[in-house]
Amino acid sequence: MRVLFVGHGPAHVPWIIPLAWACRLAGHEVRVAVRPQCVAPVTRAGLVAVPVGDEAAAGAVAARQLGLGPGRLKAASESAAVLDADLSEALVEKMIAVADTLTDDLVDFARFWRPDIVVHDTAAAAGLVAAAAVKVPAVGHTWGVSLGVHCESEAELRPSYARLFERFGADPVVGPSVWIDPCPPGLRPPHGVRRANMRYVPFAGPAALPDWLRSERPSGRPLVCVTGGVTTSALDEVRDHVVRSLLALDTDVVLAVTPEQAAGTGRLPDGVRMVESFPLDVLLAHCDALVHHGGVGSGLIAVTHGLPQLLLPRNAFQEHWSDLVRASGAGTALPADAEEGAVGAAVQDLLTRPSYRERSEALRAETDRMPTPDQLVGFLEECVRAGRTDVPTPEETGRR
Repeated sequence: MRVLFVGHGPAHVPWIIPLAWACRLAGHEVRVAVRPQCVAPVTRAGLVAVPVGDEAAAGAVAARQLGLGPGRLKAASESAAVLDADLSEALVEKMIAVADTLTDDLVDFARFWRPDIVVHDTAAAAGLVAAAAVKVPAVGHTWGVSLGVHCESEAELRPSYARLFERFGADPVVGPSVWIDPCPPGLRPPHGVRRANMRYVPFAGPAALPDWLRSERPSGRPLVCVTGGVTTSALDEVRDHVVRSLLALDTDVVLAVTPEQAAGTGRLPDGVRMVESFPLDVLLAHCDALVHHGGVGSGLIAVTHGLPQLLLPRNAFQEHWSDLVRASGAGTALPADAEEGAVGAAVQDLLTRPSYRERSEALRAETDRMPTPDQLVGFLEECVRAGRTDVPTPEETGRR
Protein backbone atom coordinates (compact mmCIF):
# COMPACT_ATOMS: atom_id res chain seq x y z
CA MET A 1 0.00 0.00 0.00
CA ARG A 2 1.21 3.49 -0.84
CA VAL A 3 0.22 6.11 1.72
CA LEU A 4 0.58 9.80 0.95
CA PHE A 5 0.55 11.98 4.05
CA VAL A 6 -0.09 15.69 3.56
CA GLY A 7 1.04 18.00 6.34
CA HIS A 8 0.34 21.61 7.23
CA GLY A 9 2.61 24.06 9.08
CA PRO A 10 5.64 23.31 11.31
CA ALA A 11 3.60 22.97 14.50
CA HIS A 12 1.41 20.34 12.82
CA VAL A 13 4.08 18.03 11.40
CA PRO A 14 4.75 16.11 14.67
CA TRP A 15 1.12 14.97 14.82
CA ILE A 16 1.36 12.84 11.67
CA ILE A 17 4.79 11.30 12.33
CA PRO A 18 3.65 8.37 14.56
CA LEU A 19 1.02 7.11 12.09
CA ALA A 20 3.38 7.62 9.15
CA TRP A 21 5.98 5.48 10.89
CA ALA A 22 3.38 2.88 11.85
CA CYS A 23 2.52 2.56 8.16
CA ARG A 24 6.19 2.27 7.27
CA LEU A 25 6.83 -0.40 9.92
CA ALA A 26 3.86 -2.36 8.58
CA GLY A 27 5.72 -2.58 5.28
CA HIS A 28 3.89 0.14 3.37
CA GLU A 29 5.44 2.85 1.22
CA VAL A 30 5.12 6.31 2.74
CA ARG A 31 5.66 9.82 1.43
CA VAL A 32 5.03 13.00 3.39
CA ALA A 33 4.11 16.05 1.30
CA VAL A 34 4.76 19.37 3.04
CA ARG A 35 5.60 22.97 2.36
CA PRO A 36 9.37 23.56 1.92
CA GLN A 37 9.71 25.00 5.45
CA CYS A 38 8.53 21.66 6.87
CA VAL A 39 10.91 19.38 4.97
CA ALA A 40 13.58 19.32 7.68
CA PRO A 41 11.27 18.12 10.50
CA VAL A 42 10.05 15.30 8.26
CA THR A 43 13.51 14.13 7.21
CA ARG A 44 14.80 14.41 10.80
CA ALA A 45 12.07 11.91 11.67
CA GLY A 46 13.56 9.48 9.14
CA LEU A 47 10.73 9.81 6.62
CA VAL A 48 10.74 10.80 2.95
CA ALA A 49 9.53 14.37 2.41
CA VAL A 50 8.01 15.69 -0.80
CA PRO A 51 8.29 19.50 -0.96
CA VAL A 52 5.21 21.06 -2.56
CA GLY A 53 4.30 24.63 -3.38
CA ASP A 54 6.18 27.88 -3.38
CA GLU A 55 7.05 28.79 0.20
CA ALA A 56 6.82 32.53 -0.42
CA ALA A 57 3.29 32.22 -1.82
CA ALA A 58 2.10 29.81 0.89
CA GLY A 59 3.77 31.83 3.62
CA ALA A 60 2.17 35.06 2.47
CA VAL A 61 -1.29 33.52 2.71
CA ALA A 62 -0.55 31.78 6.02
CA ALA A 63 0.63 35.09 7.50
CA ARG A 64 -2.71 36.80 6.99
CA GLN A 65 -3.93 38.18 10.30
CA LEU A 66 -7.43 37.08 11.28
CA GLY A 67 -7.84 38.71 14.66
CA LEU A 68 -6.95 35.69 16.79
CA GLY A 69 -6.60 37.78 19.90
CA PRO A 70 -8.19 36.79 23.21
CA GLY A 71 -11.94 36.91 23.53
CA ARG A 72 -12.91 35.26 20.23
CA LEU A 73 -14.80 32.42 21.91
CA LYS A 74 -18.54 32.08 22.25
CA ALA A 75 -19.90 32.67 25.71
CA ALA A 76 -19.77 29.54 27.86
CA SER A 77 -23.56 29.57 28.11
CA GLU A 78 -23.78 29.06 24.33
CA SER A 79 -21.14 26.40 23.86
CA ALA A 80 -17.94 25.97 25.83
CA ALA A 81 -14.65 26.54 24.02
CA VAL A 82 -16.02 27.20 20.54
CA LEU A 83 -14.51 29.80 18.23
CA ASP A 84 -17.00 32.41 17.10
CA ALA A 85 -18.67 31.78 13.73
CA ASP A 86 -17.03 34.64 11.85
CA LEU A 87 -13.56 33.62 12.99
CA SER A 88 -14.16 29.95 12.18
CA GLU A 89 -15.32 30.93 8.69
CA ALA A 90 -12.25 33.10 8.14
CA LEU A 91 -9.93 30.32 9.31
CA VAL A 92 -11.43 27.77 6.91
CA GLU A 93 -11.17 30.22 4.01
CA LYS A 94 -7.53 30.84 4.95
CA MET A 95 -6.84 27.08 4.94
CA ILE A 96 -8.40 26.83 1.49
CA ALA A 97 -6.28 29.75 0.26
CA VAL A 98 -3.10 28.08 1.53
CA ALA A 99 -4.15 24.85 -0.19
CA ASP A 100 -4.56 26.74 -3.45
CA THR A 101 -0.81 27.49 -3.43
CA LEU A 102 0.06 23.79 -2.99
CA THR A 103 -2.34 21.80 -5.15
CA ASP A 104 -0.51 22.04 -8.49
CA ASP A 105 2.64 20.38 -7.14
CA LEU A 106 0.73 17.97 -4.92
CA VAL A 107 -1.63 16.75 -7.65
CA ASP A 108 1.30 16.36 -10.08
CA PHE A 109 3.08 14.18 -7.53
CA ALA A 110 -0.03 12.15 -6.72
CA ARG A 111 -0.63 11.46 -10.41
CA PHE A 112 2.97 10.32 -10.75
CA TRP A 113 3.29 8.26 -7.55
CA ARG A 114 -0.29 6.92 -7.51
CA PRO A 115 -0.98 6.55 -3.76
CA ASP A 116 -3.65 4.12 -2.60
CA ILE A 117 -4.86 6.51 0.10
CA VAL A 118 -4.23 10.08 1.25
CA VAL A 119 -4.00 10.97 4.94
CA HIS A 120 -4.15 14.73 5.29
CA ASP A 121 -3.88 17.15 8.15
CA THR A 122 -7.40 18.48 8.55
CA ALA A 123 -6.02 21.98 7.89
CA ALA A 124 -4.41 20.77 4.64
CA ALA A 125 -7.26 20.84 2.13
CA ALA A 126 -4.77 20.17 -0.67
CA GLY A 127 -4.79 16.53 0.44
CA LEU A 128 -8.49 16.25 -0.38
CA VAL A 129 -7.80 17.58 -3.88
CA ALA A 130 -4.94 15.14 -4.49
CA ALA A 131 -7.11 12.21 -3.37
CA ALA A 132 -9.93 13.30 -5.67
CA ALA A 133 -7.54 13.76 -8.61
CA VAL A 134 -6.36 10.13 -8.40
CA LYS A 135 -9.71 8.78 -7.13
CA VAL A 136 -8.55 7.28 -3.83
CA PRO A 137 -9.95 7.62 -0.28
CA ALA A 138 -8.98 10.62 1.84
CA VAL A 139 -8.76 10.41 5.63
CA GLY A 140 -8.25 13.48 7.81
CA HIS A 141 -5.83 13.64 10.74
CA THR A 142 -6.47 16.32 13.37
CA TRP A 143 -3.85 18.18 15.36
CA GLY A 144 -5.76 17.77 18.57
CA VAL A 145 -8.43 20.40 17.86
CA SER A 146 -11.75 20.06 16.08
CA LEU A 147 -10.96 22.33 13.18
CA GLY A 148 -10.31 21.70 9.52
CA VAL A 149 -11.67 21.75 5.99
CA HIS A 150 -14.47 19.31 5.23
CA CYS A 151 -17.77 19.21 3.33
CA GLU A 152 -20.35 16.86 4.80
CA SER A 153 -23.15 17.56 2.31
CA GLU A 154 -23.98 19.43 -0.90
CA ALA A 155 -25.57 22.13 1.24
CA GLU A 156 -22.14 22.85 2.77
CA LEU A 157 -20.30 23.09 -0.57
CA ARG A 158 -18.62 26.50 -0.60
CA PRO A 159 -17.45 28.04 -3.91
CA SER A 160 -13.82 28.43 -2.83
CA TYR A 161 -13.69 24.73 -1.89
CA ALA A 162 -15.22 23.62 -5.19
CA ARG A 163 -12.73 25.75 -7.15
CA LEU A 164 -9.81 23.83 -5.61
CA PHE A 165 -10.96 20.74 -7.49
CA GLU A 166 -12.28 22.26 -10.71
CA ARG A 167 -9.01 23.05 -12.41
CA PHE A 168 -7.95 19.41 -12.09
CA GLY A 169 -11.19 18.08 -13.53
CA ALA A 170 -12.01 16.41 -10.22
CA ASP A 171 -15.29 16.32 -8.34
CA PRO A 172 -15.17 18.00 -4.91
CA VAL A 173 -14.99 15.57 -2.01
CA VAL A 174 -18.48 15.81 -0.53
CA GLY A 175 -20.02 13.43 1.96
CA PRO A 176 -19.36 11.97 5.40
CA SER A 177 -15.73 12.48 6.38
CA VAL A 178 -13.62 10.62 8.90
CA TRP A 179 -10.88 12.19 10.98
CA ILE A 180 -8.20 10.29 12.90
CA ASP A 181 -8.18 12.06 16.25
CA PRO A 182 -5.51 11.71 18.97
CA CYS A 183 -7.35 13.96 21.42
CA PRO A 184 -9.00 11.93 24.19
CA PRO A 185 -12.81 12.22 24.17
CA GLY A 186 -12.73 13.80 27.64
CA LEU A 187 -11.06 16.88 26.13
CA ARG A 188 -12.86 16.92 22.79
CA PRO A 189 -15.76 19.28 22.08
CA PRO A 190 -18.70 18.02 20.02
CA HIS A 191 -18.18 18.03 16.25
CA GLY A 192 -20.07 16.72 13.25
CA VAL A 193 -17.26 14.73 11.67
CA ARG A 194 -16.95 11.03 12.50
CA ARG A 195 -13.78 10.20 14.47
CA ALA A 196 -11.39 7.29 14.38
CA ASN A 197 -9.71 7.52 17.78
CA MET A 198 -5.96 7.02 17.97
CA ARG A 199 -3.73 7.17 21.03
CA TYR A 200 -1.63 10.31 21.18
CA VAL A 201 2.04 9.43 20.79
CA PRO A 202 4.16 12.56 21.24
CA PHE A 203 6.95 13.12 18.75
CA ALA A 204 9.51 15.88 19.20
CA GLY A 205 12.70 14.37 17.82
CA PRO A 206 15.74 12.68 19.36
CA ALA A 207 17.71 13.66 22.45
CA ALA A 208 20.56 12.54 24.67
CA LEU A 209 19.41 12.18 28.27
CA PRO A 210 21.43 14.58 30.48
CA ASP A 211 22.91 13.45 33.78
CA TRP A 212 20.37 15.35 35.88
CA LEU A 213 17.54 13.30 34.34
CA ARG A 214 19.27 9.98 35.03
CA SER A 215 18.99 9.96 38.80
CA GLU A 216 16.89 11.32 41.67
CA ARG A 217 17.12 15.09 42.05
CA PRO A 218 18.86 15.97 45.33
CA SER A 219 16.57 18.88 46.24
CA GLY A 220 13.43 16.75 46.60
CA ARG A 221 11.33 19.77 45.60
CA PRO A 222 8.55 19.59 42.99
CA LEU A 223 9.78 20.22 39.46
CA VAL A 224 7.65 22.54 37.33
CA CYS A 225 8.23 22.94 33.61
CA VAL A 226 7.59 26.29 31.91
CA THR A 227 7.36 26.48 28.12
CA GLY A 228 5.91 28.63 25.38
CA GLY A 229 6.06 25.75 22.91
CA VAL A 230 8.57 24.99 20.18
CA THR A 231 7.07 27.14 17.42
CA THR A 232 5.94 30.22 19.33
CA SER A 233 7.29 33.00 21.51
CA ALA A 234 4.01 33.14 23.38
CA LEU A 235 5.43 33.40 26.92
CA ASP A 236 8.63 35.33 26.24
CA GLU A 237 7.27 38.58 27.68
CA VAL A 238 6.05 37.07 30.94
CA ARG A 239 8.44 34.16 31.45
CA ASP A 240 10.67 35.89 34.01
CA HIS A 241 7.83 36.79 36.34
CA VAL A 242 6.35 33.30 35.96
CA VAL A 243 9.69 31.84 37.04
CA ARG A 244 9.91 34.19 40.03
CA SER A 245 6.42 33.18 41.14
CA LEU A 246 7.40 29.51 41.03
CA LEU A 247 10.66 29.95 42.91
CA ALA A 248 8.71 31.69 45.68
CA LEU A 249 6.83 28.39 46.14
CA ASP A 250 10.04 26.48 46.88
CA THR A 251 9.90 24.52 43.63
CA ASP A 252 12.55 23.72 41.06
CA VAL A 253 11.92 25.08 37.57
CA VAL A 254 12.97 23.90 34.13
CA LEU A 255 12.55 26.12 31.08
CA ALA A 256 11.97 24.35 27.77
CA VAL A 257 12.99 26.81 25.05
CA THR A 258 13.95 27.18 21.41
CA PRO A 259 17.51 28.11 20.35
CA GLU A 260 16.34 31.67 19.71
CA GLN A 261 14.88 31.93 23.20
CA ALA A 262 18.00 30.42 24.74
CA ALA A 263 20.19 33.03 23.03
CA GLY A 264 18.20 35.80 24.68
CA THR A 265 18.27 34.30 28.18
CA GLY A 266 20.68 35.70 30.72
CA ARG A 267 21.96 34.18 33.93
CA LEU A 268 19.46 31.79 35.49
CA PRO A 269 18.57 31.96 39.19
CA ASP A 270 19.42 29.05 41.48
CA GLY A 271 16.84 26.32 41.16
CA VAL A 272 16.22 26.99 37.45
CA ARG A 273 17.50 24.90 34.57
CA MET A 274 17.05 25.44 30.87
CA VAL A 275 16.84 22.85 28.09
CA GLU A 276 17.05 23.82 24.44
CA SER A 277 15.19 21.96 21.68
CA PHE A 278 14.61 19.07 24.06
CA PRO A 279 11.67 16.67 23.59
CA LEU A 280 8.94 17.83 25.95
CA ASP A 281 7.67 14.27 26.23
CA VAL A 282 10.97 13.14 27.77
CA LEU A 283 11.20 16.15 30.05
CA LEU A 284 7.66 15.97 31.45
CA ALA A 285 8.22 12.37 32.56
CA HIS A 286 10.29 13.94 35.37
CA CYS A 287 8.02 16.89 36.22
CA ASP A 288 5.14 17.51 38.62
CA ALA A 289 3.26 20.21 36.70
CA LEU A 290 3.39 22.19 33.48
CA VAL A 291 2.95 25.93 32.95
CA HIS A 292 2.46 26.79 29.28
CA HIS A 293 0.89 29.04 26.70
CA GLY A 294 -2.15 26.90 25.94
CA GLY A 295 -0.67 24.98 23.02
CA VAL A 296 -2.49 21.76 22.20
CA GLY A 297 0.73 19.80 21.71
CA SER A 298 2.20 20.89 25.05
CA GLY A 299 -1.13 20.25 26.75
CA LEU A 300 -1.62 16.76 25.38
CA ILE A 301 1.94 15.77 26.28
CA ALA A 302 1.08 16.78 29.85
CA VAL A 303 -2.00 14.56 29.60
CA THR A 304 0.09 11.55 28.55
CA HIS A 305 2.03 11.96 31.81
CA GLY A 306 -0.98 12.70 34.00
CA LEU A 307 0.32 16.17 34.85
CA PRO A 308 -1.88 19.06 35.97
CA GLN A 309 -1.32 22.20 33.92
CA LEU A 310 -1.60 25.96 34.27
CA LEU A 311 -2.39 27.67 30.98
CA LEU A 312 -1.60 31.30 30.18
CA PRO A 313 -3.30 31.78 26.79
CA ARG A 314 -2.60 34.75 24.53
CA ASN A 315 -4.92 34.08 21.58
CA ALA A 316 -8.23 32.45 20.73
CA PHE A 317 -6.80 29.02 19.89
CA GLN A 318 -4.95 28.92 23.20
CA GLU A 319 -8.08 30.07 25.01
CA HIS A 320 -9.97 27.27 23.26
CA TRP A 321 -7.63 24.62 24.63
CA SER A 322 -7.47 26.30 28.03
CA ASP A 323 -11.25 26.19 28.28
CA LEU A 324 -11.28 22.47 27.50
CA VAL A 325 -8.56 21.66 30.05
CA ARG A 326 -10.24 23.74 32.73
CA ALA A 327 -13.62 22.11 32.04
CA SER A 328 -12.03 18.66 32.35
CA GLY A 329 -10.68 19.48 35.82
CA ALA A 330 -7.11 18.64 34.76
CA GLY A 331 -5.83 22.19 35.07
CA THR A 332 -6.60 25.86 35.37
CA ALA A 333 -5.99 29.01 33.37
CA LEU A 334 -5.14 32.66 33.93
CA PRO A 335 -4.63 35.62 31.62
CA ALA A 336 -1.07 35.59 30.25
CA ASP A 337 -0.28 38.84 32.05
CA ALA A 338 -1.54 37.63 35.43
CA GLU A 339 0.39 38.93 38.43
CA GLU A 340 3.09 36.82 40.07
CA GLY A 341 0.98 36.19 43.12
CA ALA A 342 -1.88 34.79 41.04
CA VAL A 343 0.45 32.53 39.08
CA GLY A 344 2.09 31.25 42.24
CA ALA A 345 -1.25 30.59 43.93
CA ALA A 346 -2.53 28.71 40.88
CA VAL A 347 0.54 26.46 40.69
CA GLN A 348 0.42 25.85 44.45
CA ASP A 349 -3.18 24.76 43.98
CA LEU A 350 -2.17 22.39 41.16
CA LEU A 351 0.52 20.80 43.30
CA THR A 352 -1.54 20.39 46.46
CA ARG A 353 -5.17 19.84 45.48
CA PRO A 354 -5.60 16.11 44.70
CA SER A 355 -8.45 16.61 42.22
CA TYR A 356 -6.17 18.11 39.57
CA ARG A 357 -3.86 15.11 39.60
CA GLU A 358 -6.81 12.71 39.74
CA ARG A 359 -8.48 14.26 36.68
CA SER A 360 -5.15 14.39 34.86
CA GLU A 361 -4.58 10.72 35.57
CA ALA A 362 -8.11 9.92 34.39
CA LEU A 363 -7.40 11.60 31.05
CA ARG A 364 -4.13 9.72 30.86
CA ALA A 365 -5.98 6.43 31.37
CA GLU A 366 -8.50 7.42 28.70
CA THR A 367 -5.63 8.14 26.31
CA ASP A 368 -3.98 4.81 27.07
CA ARG A 369 -7.19 2.97 26.16
CA MET A 370 -7.33 4.50 22.69
CA PRO A 371 -6.17 2.39 19.71
CA THR A 372 -2.47 2.64 18.94
CA PRO A 373 -1.16 3.96 15.60
CA ASP A 374 -0.44 0.44 14.35
CA GLN A 375 -4.13 -0.41 14.83
CA LEU A 376 -5.06 2.57 12.67
CA VAL A 377 -2.89 1.15 9.88
CA GLY A 378 -5.40 -1.69 9.62
CA PHE A 379 -8.17 0.89 9.34
CA LEU A 380 -6.37 2.57 6.43
CA GLU A 381 -5.89 -0.81 4.77
CA GLU A 382 -9.63 -1.47 5.06
CA CYS A 383 -10.39 1.92 3.53
CA VAL A 384 -8.20 1.06 0.56
CA ARG A 385 -9.81 -2.36 0.10
CA ALA A 386 -13.29 -0.85 0.26
CA GLY A 387 -12.41 2.22 -1.79
CA ARG A 388 -14.16 4.44 0.78
CA THR A 389 -13.76 5.60 4.37
CA ASP A 390 -17.02 4.45 6.00
CA VAL A 391 -15.45 1.21 7.20
CA PRO A 392 -15.35 0.29 10.91
CA THR A 393 -12.74 2.02 13.03
CA PRO A 394 -10.58 -0.10 15.37
CA GLU A 395 -12.89 0.68 18.29
CA GLU A 396 -15.98 -0.16 16.28
CA THR A 397 -14.42 -3.43 15.15
CA GLY A 398 -13.60 -4.25 18.76
CA ARG A 399 -17.24 -3.83 19.76
CA ARG A 400 -18.44 -6.33 17.20
